Amino acid sequence: MPYPEATTLYRARHLLPMGEARGMVRSPIEDGGIAVRGGEIVAVESWTDLLREHPGAIREDLGEVILMPGLINAHCHLDYGMMRGALFGGESFSAWIQRLNGMRRSLDQSDYLDSIAAGLDELRHWGCTTVFNIESFPELLPFLPESPIRVWWFLEVLDIRSRLHSSEALTGAIQFFEKAGEGSGGFGISPHAPYTVSRDLYNLAGLYAEKYKVPLCTHLAESEEEMAMFTKGEGALYEFLRSIGRSMDDCAGMTPVQIVLGAGLIPKGSLLVHMNLLSEGDREFLKGSAADYPVIHCPRTHAFFNREPFDLKYFSESGIPVLIGTDSLASNQDLNMFAEMRAMESAFPELDPMDILSMATNKAAAAIGRSGWLGELSPGAAADFIAIPDDDAEGDMESLAKRVLANRMPPRVWISGRS
Repeated sequence: MPYPEATTLYRARHLLPMGEARGMVRSPIEDGGIAVRGGEIVAVESWTDLLREHPGAIREDLGEVILMPGLINAHCHLDYGMMRGALFGGESFSAWIQRLNGMRRSLDQSDYLDSIAAGLDELRHWGCTTVFNIESFPELLPFLPESPIRVWWFLEVLDIRSRLHSSEALTGAIQFFEKAGEGSGGFGISPHAPYTVSRDLYNLAGLYAEKYKVPLCTHLAESEEEMAMFTKGEGALYEFLRSIGRSMDDCAGMTPVQIVLGAGLIPKGSLLVHMNLLSEGDREFLKGSAADYPVIHCPRTHAFFNREPFDLKYFSESGIPVLIGTDSLASNQDLNMFAEMRAMESAFPELDPMDILSMATNKAAAAIGRSGWLGELSPGAAADFIAIPDDDAEGDMESLAKRVLANRMPPRVWISGRS
């Protein structure tokens, strides 16, 4: 007969549970703790109550720390870790794409595997316990070592040159889903963007996402060049794609949002990355579908390309959830989500720091249907949590979230209760 699993209690000076309970945001707890058993959180209470309710449990006093859920990076391209510092963002978007593709041609499978492994380690080092990663080379997945964090592998598909090839690749991806199972994370589908994915492939990806109940993610309304391509049939991106044989029949006056969302090519709940440039018609359409399409903003990549300010006010007022991601090291300096959240705070000083934390925890979990399991400290949630040093003896409860954003030290990390 197997022995029952032991319960471990973790005490912290402050707890930031995140998430909601009975429709209310859970309040921070001073001198609080969590009880963990079998990789799951079984209680979140004051330390006094935990000691009374679990008298025989193992105890670990973490000291002067803020205990909170592990961070969730909602958008990343781990394949491109070797490109850190190698590309410049001041040039045109299409020129950046061409340079990235040129570098890709000089790399082999081992380069990408090394990049993914190093990126996963870097994410964990900085307190990220879950990442939504766009995997451009699904054939690499069987060769990856076990990940140190949870990963949702969004398998990228595009058919800029051959629809048949991409349809076959998508079918192969679905077969991989069926064989692999979820493991410690899960899978998704990522039709890349409307300038590289046909209407037919978007439709097919959407059908597969609904059939297999996996999330879908796509890049949308990212650059001025993309907008000019579709609405005016001109610009550097238009000329580049035409030169490599893309049919430009869809560049006839519609915006990227109208082409993809207006035509219903992807299911509600799909994740929209960037959403930097919207027409008035786009805005009216999105207001009518508030909360149907979470938006992922990558603040430092946004700054890398010197883009116009992200219209956070519009999304907030429209009730559209906004999440945070690092994007890739081809357009960012590191995979540090604390730095990414600080960039968000710097760009939008009016934002409540707690709202920024929510974008990188419970809101991100909700976007892939994992509310109550990821992104929060609550009974029944996975025991994915981090301990952040908090030496500010005068720090009050109201400034907890701001102190988290200011953190520049690697936190201690637990995933499924294991450090």
